[in-house]
Amino acid sequence: MEEEKGHHVHFSEDTDAMGNTAITVKEKAEGQEFEAHVGFLQINHRYHIDVTVPVKDADNGYKIAEPHGVYCHALELQVTKGGELLVTFELLAHKEKLLREKIHLLKPTKGQLILNVLARVLGKGKGTPMLRDNIKCVGVEADDESEASDWQGFS
Repeated sequence: MEEEKGHHVHFSEDTDAMGNTAITVKEKAEGQEFEAHVGFLQINHRYHIDVTVPVKDADNGYKIAEPHGVYCHALELQVTKGGELLVTFELLAHKEKLLREKIHLLKPTKGQLILNVLARVLGKGKGTPMLRDNIKCVGVEADDESEASDWQGFS
């Protein structure tokens, strides 16, 4: 994060040189493990996110592995027109700062493909992030520390 003149804040990693707000996907282990950087999210918000994974055998029948993660799980797999794997998943931003979650997919051949999801989660009162492309907020979880509680306290 860099300060610019006029008290504006610039997030250098949030957009690329062309101003795109796409999710970045990097291959960590050839055909085995990928990392998706989804940008800034907000605490206690639930998101549906589409990530395109550049695998060469996407149309050979990948499947969602069981069991699902508690905070992050795949909902649907599709093959794109370009022959890549489109993974739609749900993510609950359940903790502040750096959030790391894993999605396991069964490969058409033996083994698994692991998609590591990385997000930066802003805490309550820290602002509202601009979501990257292919990310939709689908809900907000109840805040346990809400001042709007109906609890009357001890009498």
